[in-house]
Amino acid sequence: MRLPLSLFFLMSGFFVVLKSFGQGLCDRGGGGFELDKTEGCAPLLVRITNTIPNPIVVGYNQAYDGRSTTPLIQEVSSYNYALPGTFTILQQAAISSGRVYACQKVTVYESRAVIAQYSSCGGGKVTLTLTEGAVIRAYDEVDINWGDGKTEKWKRGDALILEHNYADATSSPVVRLTGGYTQGQACARGATASLPISFQQAQLNSIEIKSVEMRGDGSITLNYQGLTAVATEIKYSANGTNYVTDGKRSSGGLQPYDIKNLNKDQVYKLKLSSQDLCNGQRDSREYSSMTLSGKSEEGKNVLTWSQYSDADGFTGYDLLRDGTVIKSFTSISDVTYTDEDVQCGSYSEYQVVAKINDVTSTSAPVGVKTEISNARPIQEAVVAVVDDHSVVIQANVPGAGPNSTYDLSIEKAEAGSATFRKIITLYNENEYMDPDVKTNELSYCYRLSYQNSCGQKAPASQPICTILLTKQLSTLSWTAESPLLSGVASYEVNQTGSSGGQEQIPVQMSTSYTVKLNAQSDLEYSFQIRANSVTPGLWSLSNVINYKRSAGVFVPDAFSPNGDGYNDILEAKSNQLQSFNFSIMNRWGEVVFHSDDISNSWDGTINGENAPVGYYIYKMIFVDDIDQTVEKNGTFMLLR
Repeated sequence: MRLPLSLFFLMSGFFVVLKSFGQGLCDRGGGGFELDKTEGCAPLLVRITNTIPNPIVVGYNQAYDGRSTTPLIQEVSSYNYALPGTFTILQQAAISSGRVYACQKVTVYESRAVIAQYSSCGGGKVTLTLTEGAVIRAYDEVDINWGDGKTEKWKRGDALILEHNYADATSSPVVRLTGGYTQGQACARGATASLPISFQQAQLNSIEIKSVEMRGDGSITLNYQGLTAVATEIKYSANGTNYVTDGKRSSGGLQPYDIKNLNKDQVYKLKLSSQDLCNGQRDSREYSSMTLSGKSEEGKNVLTWSQYSDADGFTGYDLLRDGTVIKSFTSISDVTYTDEDVQCGSYSEYQVVAKINDVTSTSAPVGVKTEISNARPIQEAVVAVVDDHSVVIQANVPGAGPNSTYDLSIEKAEAGSATFRKIITLYNENEYMDPDVKTNELSYCYRLSYQNSCGQKAPASQPICTILLTKQLSTLSWTAESPLLSGVASYEVNQTGSSGGQEQIPVQMSTSYTVKLNAQSDLEYSFQIRANSVTPGLWSLSNVINYKRSAGVFVPDAFSPNGDGYNDILEAKSNQLQSFNFSIMNRWGEVVFHSDDISNSWDGTINGENAPVGYYIYKMIFVDDIDQTVEKNGTFMLLR
């Protein structure tokens, strides 16, 4: 019975465990197979023929590492080796007496074409550069046919750059390169590469500096665009006149180069000098390095850099702090900046980048530790009413930033009181919501102070107080204490009608406003005061007052003047009346009480004697806040 290979290995797992402590499987023997070839050029197809009589199952690993005891085995009869190398084929088979193994080696030789580049000159001189890599390292030699009847042989270990002079520069020769072996291998030669030659002058104007960066150790890293086989000298000058050649390169593409042992605080000029095969010469455009210095002054970092030497193509400077651009400048004469977004004790690293068209010149990094003699006081803060039981306090802490720490303390007092008590200390936060307030009844004042990361404490700020809005008839009034530390520039009344309409009414610095409504106005309104800061973008809001267009007067339908402290007087209630006339009559129409003052209530007596129990009639005439005269009648019960 023939078992599937995977099932056989699963059933034989116990046997594998017992036998898996050896140094690989090739030396265990017992198997056997034949290969139609054991070496050749890549890609190489190898066919396998099993020679074990009557195996139960047989499989192969085409690239066995010689060590593993559990290699991946497949039921195949051939392998195609695409890349060069020496490979071990492992056979693993099951016969009636157990497992057997066999191994054979296959050598696959490189056959890919050699890669090369060339540069030429109008005079017929060509420089050929063989590309270093795995392909050329595999060959013993390379046959070069220059295409003009002449040949040359490159051997392993020779220089990778070859020169050839063509007698006829008007022709269009094709160089053919073929890698080969000298030891008589089954693969004698690889594929042939064809390289058409065009006699053209090397474009020296493409050899240019792409970026300049001064390092902290005094070295300059230069990136430039080179041309293959074109000699390029890297030069620098400390005075802009006398140039020193630091090195010479002949590589193509984008090339890095380090000029060492310079002074990071010195401005240097840099340029490239190139010469092609026809002795044509050209100097690249000159670029300057940048210098930067920094110092701390009273909690601010002052940065100064060298003005770039050439305005031609100059587009601007970028100032970086800890790798992030914090300010950009477009004028070449802008060479200083004061960074205020720092905190005492913080350490920042700065660089300046000059931009010249698509080329950049970057200074060495400069570290500055921010120091300060005294903590600056808080100069911007605001308190605002959020709702009936919430006040938000916000402060701009001097020097607060991503690299700084501070403790912000908040004190509170009821308006008019000189006694402040601390309610919270915030750590690296500048906003707090105070829930312990009744904003429709009282104004609250707050003082703010902080301690910076150097342990210096700023004095408490001047008090800032919430706006308390109140209403008397049709007049709105609000407290004048500033809710903004920088001061109030103006007030405005925010009016919202029950229909959804809104209006912002400017009142300048007035602290009162008379509501202007008529019979066509909405039935109800809400009012809120907004205080605008002297500092643009800051503002504060008061509590909200609700207002009905037409006044209503409430009279209870019963009262009991028995001296128990509950319902002992009959009083009419309203707070939006301009005038009020109120009369109470008994069942016979006799007036037993009269008042022109709504705060004057009836105590249930007539001429000093208790009035009888029973029903009474009232009549009132009042003028509301929009000048409407209203008459109202009703009855109530007097109880004892």
